Amino acid sequence: MEIQELTAFQHSEEIIQPFTISCVEDTVVVCTKDHTLVLRLKYKHIVEDGAICYELSRIKCSTARPTGALIAHEATLYHASSMEQRRRIMLDQTIFPNIAKVYICNVQSWISPPGVFEDNPREHLIANVTNMGQLTIYRLEEQCQSSWNTYVDVSDTWQSHIYDRHPIEAYDELQIMVDEMTITCFAWETTIHQHPVRFAFGTKSGKIVFCNLKPNVPKIEHVHQEEEASRVIKYISVPGQHHFLLVGLESGRLGVYRFGGANQLGAFFVQYIATYFEEDLCISAIECEVERKVNGTEQLLIIAVKATYLLMIEIDFDGTLRSSATLSMENFMITGLQQVCPRRYIVCTLPGKMFHLQVDEVSSQSCLQIAQQEVATDLNVGSYALYGVAASRTRTGWFILGYPSRRFDHLTLRSPTCIFFCRFNQRDALEMLLANSTYRLESYHDAAEMVRFQGNKQPKTLAPLEDAQLELSLDEESIYQLKLQLIQLSARISYNTKRNQAFTLGLYAQHRFICALIEGINAARIVRWLVEKYTQRKAALHPMQQEALRCLRNFIRTLTAEAQCPGECEYLLTKLKPTLLEVLEAADQIETPAITDEVCSFCDAPIYAYREQCPDSHAVFRCVLTKIQITLECEEITCEICQRYSIGPTVLGTVLEQSMAIVDYRKCCICDAPFKGSGSKSV
Repeated sequence: MEIQELTAFQHSEEIIQPFTISCVEDTVVVCTKDHTLVLRLKYKHIVEDGAICYELSRIKCSTARPTGALIAHEATLYHASSMEQRRRIMLDQTIFPNIAKVYICNVQSWISPPGVFEDNPREHLIANVTNMGQLTIYRLEEQCQSSWNTYVDVSDTWQSHIYDRHPIEAYDELQIMVDEMTITCFAWETTIHQHPVRFAFGTKSGKIVFCNLKPNVPKIEHVHQEEEASRVIKYISVPGQHHFLLVGLESGRLGVYRFGGANQLGAFFVQYIATYFEEDLCISAIECEVERKVNGTEQLLIIAVKATYLLMIEIDFDGTLRSSATLSMENFMITGLQQVCPRRYIVCTLPGKMFHLQVDEVSSQSCLQIAQQEVATDLNVGSYALYGVAASRTRTGWFILGYPSRRFDHLTLRSPTCIFFCRFNQRDALEMLLANSTYRLESYHDAAEMVRFQGNKQPKTLAPLEDAQLELSLDEESIYQLKLQLIQLSARISYNTKRNQAFTLGLYAQHRFICALIEGINAARIVRWLVEKYTQRKAALHPMQQEALRCLRNFIRTLTAEAQCPGECEYLLTKLKPTLLEVLEAADQIETPAITDEVCSFCDAPIYAYREQCPDSHAVFRCVLTKIQITLECEEITCEICQRYSIGPTVLGTVLEQSMAIVDYRKCCICDAPFKGSGSKSV
């Protein structure tokens, strides 16, 4: 088994705790210290640059202080408190949050399941809890799709429910109200079967609150009092049955609550006490499966994370314990747990180890059998510790959260948080797309994105799509098959754009070389005409014609001596070079007035007439376009497309000193467009 990195996304925020990455359908949520990062998949059939199709938006950590609404005189309470109570005041910033600076950060963010809004089933809500106990639910702003606005303030509703704004005069009462107001955990129901949507949260005082979410206002349905605070909550909704709430309590116990159905709220819990722990460990994450067997038996398979251990239990819907097992991962701290398929999970640990777990039931014994296999990865775990793992809708895309595990220089620390986009070879995206019997791509955009990324790195993986022989008609299958072709073409375009850049630059070099040859041939024709006029007609050259002859002669000499010849076109210059040298030999017999050599602006060395740079090849800064107008007794003709001046037997036109661009007087040598205009033109 192997997990391969396809690409990575880095961000400047800090990670302060594990299990902070999650994915619901096509939306990935990462809870960092100051922001909640939301990556939404906006799939495009063609992405030429190979960039990820996930759009990033942020939710700023709320600065609200729920316990700051308690009416209390800080100085009076502090002086009336005992020494132990004063220590608690100094260590707990939620007791007096208004009197001094407090340090606020995110604790966790939870994304809702699909179907929260009946008119827009793909829209999600995101709930966020801070270390001040503030619980806020956010909704994406409709007009600006990158901004999240407060949808409901649950802490405000809870405060109105438990506090009547009476003055608090004793420390004990203040501590009780602070614990009542401080929300520690939250959970959406796993699947939405009916509206209004329900959720649950726990408080530091041990209360577990059940709510429903009516439009723009939460309604508290029931409040259950537990003996200790809850740290983790998992809300399991079963259609047509009781619903279950799995709670990780502060002492390390696992509480299972059943509610709804025939009895409005019946509560029970299964207590687990480890035999070899000196003190039990708190639960940091919970996963649960609802199983219905062939014989009609219904049960829950619960997996709870305790530091480096996994606790697995099977219970019936009535709370009867069927079997249990404990597994030590023998790695420091489990930081991620993600289901692959029923009874199969991926587990990641802080040092960078990843494991595949398969949980099977032993029918003859009341225990579970766990098969463990390490997953090979190419992640940079030497530099990054792993803080969580999540999987996309079809489990073809895997997102692993990394944070530097050692010191880096200040440049790297600007973007320490890294989200690795990976593929798991046990969940092949291309096979899933080819096996899609619905012939629709809406629920498989994550698989299409993984195919595009993988094809961008390994084009041979696209062979099943490239070799497919399509028979098209007017049905949905034909449209779907064509969309698959768009996916592989997009991957190939991105691959060729990146990997074949040298080949593309070679083509550009050939293009420039061919243009230079065209200009060189035209220059040689002009030089030959001037030589013929001087030698055969015995006509003296005009000084401007001598300047043109010198310029064109230098251009031809540079072309023959220093032209960069691409390998495929070298034979062209080889065959043309004798003719050009013959023209130069005849032109060199014509005397031209001596001119002052150009001087290098860097070293003051002379730039000779037959060279474009000084002997040390320093950069030469000339005017971008220097024109030498050479007019005889006839009209000047200009290219209609290129706007280049012609040079021919009747009009020598304009010579560009920088590029020596020469075109035929009858038509443009580059674009073959006819010339336009007449009359002399002075520059």
